[in-house]
Amino acid sequence: MTPPDVPPTARPPSLGELSPYLALMREHRGWLGVGALLALITLLAATGLLALSGWFLSATAVAGVSVAATQAFNFFTPAAGVRGLALARTAGRYGERVTTHEGTLRLLASLRRRLFDAIEPLSPAALQRAGQGELMTRLGADVDALDSLYVRVLIPSLVAVCAILAAGTLIGVFAPTLALITVLGLALTGGLVPWLAWHLGSRDAMRHQASASHLRARLLERLQGLGELVIYGRWQAELASLAEQQAERDRIERSQARRQALATWLSHTLLGLTLAGVALLGVMQMAPQTQTAVGDVTAHAGELLDGRLLALFLLAILGAFEALAPLPLAWQGLGRCLSAAARLNQVQADTPAPQFPEDSAAATPVGHELVVHDLNVAHGDTQVLEQLSLSLAPGEHLALLGPSGSGKSTLLEVLSRFHAPNSGSIHLGGVALESLDEATLRASFAVCPQDTHLFCASYADNLRLAAPEASDATLIHMLESLGLGEWLARQPQGLAGFPDEGGRSLSGGQLRRFGVARALLSPAPIVLLDEPCEGLDRESAERVISAILTACRGRSLIMITHQPLGLERFARLALLEEGRLKEDATPTTLQADSRLARLMARTTNQA
Repeated sequence: MTPPDVPPTARPPSLGELSPYLALMREHRGWLGVGALLALITLLAATGLLALSGWFLSATAVAGVSVAATQAFNFFTPAAGVRGLALARTAGRYGERVTTHEGTLRLLASLRRRLFDAIEPLSPAALQRAGQGELMTRLGADVDALDSLYVRVLIPSLVAVCAILAAGTLIGVFAPTLALITVLGLALTGGLVPWLAWHLGSRDAMRHQASASHLRARLLERLQGLGELVIYGRWQAELASLAEQQAERDRIERSQARRQALATWLSHTLLGLTLAGVALLGVMQMAPQTQTAVGDVTAHAGELLDGRLLALFLLAILGAFEALAPLPLAWQGLGRCLSAAARLNQVQADTPAPQFPEDSAAATPVGHELVVHDLNVAHGDTQVLEQLSLSLAPGEHLALLGPSGSGKSTLLEVLSRFHAPNSGSIHLGGVALESLDEATLRASFAVCPQDTHLFCASYADNLRLAAPEASDATLIHMLESLGLGEWLARQPQGLAGFPDEGGRSLSGGQLRRFGVARALLSPAPIVLLDEPCEGLDRESAERVISAILTACRGRSLIMITHQPLGLERFARLALLEEGRLKEDATPTTLQADSRLARLMARTTNQA
């Protein structure tokens, strides 16, 4: 089963998707540059160690043929060279690991910060379309996928080029013909094979990245709704679907493993052919050892080759191949990096909507009168608000009623500029809402949506998001007025205590009232509350309404509610149905047969 966001005919992303991340590396060029330098030193030390060891062993064997040759042979210089190269290789490897990983971690931190900076201005509506699981996947797994770009692709590729040049140069000093064979064989091994691995495996890598991301996001969302899935008997079906997606991911991984095995076989085959070619031609060019002085390591006149150098050549090729061996796997995974980069670029390309003007171009409202005129809002093909006109005088309290889906919450989201209207206008203090800078807009409205989120901070810090200067006594008084005094008294640390993740340590009604407290603590002149009494019993709901009206004296208030409680205490009542304003009147001027009048009468009879 192909993931829904990857059509079978989709083309793999281009290398251009990586350009923003290559540019981001400039910020950490110090760590990354030192890492690359140490990687080159490690390669040269490793190749030199193998080559020198090979020559030293073969030269030692030749020197042992006679006593005179043994006495003439210098054991100490090459032995010291072997030790020095071994130490250089060990130290270089350690330093390279430290610096490259430090640079990579710093790079990923910058990338996550950059991605968050791109996500943060998006409206809640845009974030909801993306989904929490999908966004977490892009911030986590997609960014992590790019950690291999530097460590496993760029650095090894650079080192591989240097390895080919180093081996070719070393052999070319003594035997140009053998150097040509070496460079050709290593170039095919380090160039052709990785390119084939990338070309043949890029589509699978893209599908694997998309499948893994889709599976991770879906699993996260299903685990968050595990209780509902179990209650309604849907968990087993979801589990089977998740297992099917996992099986598809496993099939992709098996396909990638087969291609990797093929690339490894081809690399070792080319290595074997290169070694065989160099060895065969080297033997053909070899000079008789009886004509060679023990200490002489130069080629004889013509094409004759010192036999002791052949081991040096072969081990130098093996040392260079050590740098080439990881490339097929790295380049096969390049498709995964490209896919992750494309997904991250897509997030960063989303334009924040709505846009806010610059401070210099922003207007300043005069007063706090709110006027909505002919407002039209659509979600896709669904018309949510239609020709809605509404006004709210400074200090006026409005109760907005209506059935679910009538557009009440959408109106509050448009006033908060979380949604952009399709047409119509909204003016605050005589100024169009879109002419206000974001700071002025946010300071004008205190909003409590239906879903309240508590951050990983103390209860006091969560409340002080709306009123940073509020004292503990003010916070406690507000919670007690909303009926949360007993709950607060049961907290071992009081306001200094911490909630569970997202506020799960509170019941639904407690969490809703905590959000109301946060909104009421704000000094904003206009308060927008969405279903503040939902899930509360009648006594608690009446207490909350009293606390709201008391805290909003002198401030404007729009309260969305399904419960027709305390409506007579509001200056105005409005009824919204199917996105249209059906009624708008004061409690004393309602028509006897109006819908709102019947709701108020029924509430009075129930009381």
